[in-house]
Parts: sequence; structure tokens; C-alpha cells
Amino acid sequence: MSVLDRLPAWATTGVGSLPHGDAEEAVAHVAAAYDVPFCPQLPRLDGDMIAEWLGADPRRCGWSPARDRERPHAWDALLAELDRRPPAHGVVKLQVTGPATLACALERERGAPSSRREALALAHEVAAWLAANVVEQVRALDARGLDTLLVVDEPGLHVFGTEGVEQAWDPLRAIAPAWGLHLCGPVPWDVVERAEPGVLSFDLALAAPGEQAAATLRRLLARGGRVAWGVVAPHRAEHEPHASKRLGYALDRTRASGKQSLLTASCGSGRMSVQRENEIAAVLSWLRFTLRSGIASAPPRGISRA
Repeated sequence: MSVLDRLPAWATTGVGSLPHGDAEEAVAHVAAAYDVPFCPQLPRLDGDMIAEWLGADPRRCGWSPARDRERPHAWDALLAELDRRPPAHGVVKLQVTGPATLACALERERGAPSSRREALALAHEVAAWLAANVVEQVRALDARGLDTLLVVDEPGLHVFGTEGVEQAWDPLRAIAPAWGLHLCGPVPWDVVERAEPGVLSFDLALAAPGEQAAATLRRLLARGGRVAWGVVAPHRAEHEPHASKRLGYALDRTRASGKQSLLTASCGSGRMSVQRENEIAAVLSWLRFTLRSGIASAPPRGISRA
């Protein structure tokens, strides 16, 4: 049985970042609000997704394969929570800023134009360094009898480019029982096709699945993959109707089942308020409840792509 097969139908989870300023509060929220626990990234404590890995000033800190980093502020609190109340399905999600996105940041700070070959080489080096750091977290979860779903977050992928980029993720997908991609920008569906992630997390609020997207998603599901549907945008005043409409249209196009689906926001809520994060979690919980209970056998279908 695949690690992903143990996840319940319509499982909810967060994308990664949360707005809390206290690590224990953030972890308590994760444990109470979501089906799949994850290590929250806390921009107020860790910095944004670039600074979290490269330091507050990439130009000053630089980067080298030998550079190490401390664990996220929420890591110890997460382990304590998992020791007290491990999830019944035994899966924990970790997120890592993708090597292509970090390579973009480093190249931008350097200021000099680079060749495509140099950019890819840098992404490969960064990926190996990321994997060396994250593998210790994967081992800590494994020691507790928990399996890791490692999600690589690549919002800068459409800037970095797509030719050959999927090979840069090899060191990361090699260290965890299951791996996935989170793409909150425009999705390069040809890369998804080649990379074959176990989970694809993407932003339904940005664009509904077109013909190529639907075909790629159907093939991903046929291979045993899962889709984490980003049904609600944190930065807009969206609630249950928006999430239901988007998911309904996507399911019409792909015919994904509950066991093949996770429910998330379209991106992390780290720049939002705690109140907005609570609203997002409530929307996902409501959608999961209606789908599991059969109150509506599926979200409204055949309606607008809002």
C-alpha cells in the first residue's frame, strides 16, 4: 500500500505558512484544524520562504553546500504534538522551498546574467543541500513511526523556466516515502507530466483546469497520484461558495474521487491575519464535511469557473 493510500477521503491540510507569532499556538492550530499535520512555516519568526533557507539577506549570507541551518521555529513543538497525538493515518507533510525558486533568488541577488546551464547547475546544487537538511527531519518522523509527504514549493518556476528542471528535484524526492509539488503560479503542465509527483498542489483560484490541465491531472490520478485542490484564495474575501464552485468544475473535468483528493487553500496564509487563517480552515472543514456526509454528493457541477 502506498503512503498516500492511507489518507482519508477529502483530507484537509495547509500549504505551509501560517500567520501565528507563537510556534506552539501554530502547531496547536494545525493539530486541531487539519487532517494531515504539517510543520508550519512562520514568516514572523522564520522570515519568508526565501529568507527561511538562505538568510535574511542572500547577498550578505551567500550560500554554499556546507552551509547548515537551524530547524524551523515550530519543529520542536510539532514533534511534541506528534508524540502526544500522532495522526491515525501516520502521514505528516513537510514543505521545502524549491531549488529552482532559491536558485532564482540567488541569481537575482548576484545581479549578473547567467546561462541556462549555470542556473540549472545551481538548482541541482541547492537541491542536494536542501535534501541534506530535510533528511534529518524525515528521519525524526520515521523514528516515531510516521511517514513524510515532502512537498517542494516552486512559486518561481515560471520565472526560472521549465526545460530539464524536473531533474533538479531528484535529491528531494529520493529522501521521503512520498513527494509532491506545490505550484501557486502558472502551472507548466508539461513539467508536471514529466516529473510525475505523487501529489500536485495548485491554485484553482488562479485558473480552472483547461484541456491540457485536465488531461494531465487524469493521467496523474491514473498513476496513483493525488491532487491537493487549492480551492480558496487566502488574500481575497472568499468563503464556502467560491470553494465549492471551483472544486465542482475541477471534478467535472477530472472525475477525481475523494480518496484521490486533498483540500487546501491556494497558497499559505503567512501574510494574512490569524482570523483569516481560521476562516480558511473552517471553509475546508465545511467542504470536507459536506462531501463525506453526502449532504451534497458532490459540490455544484456545471456552473461558473469562479
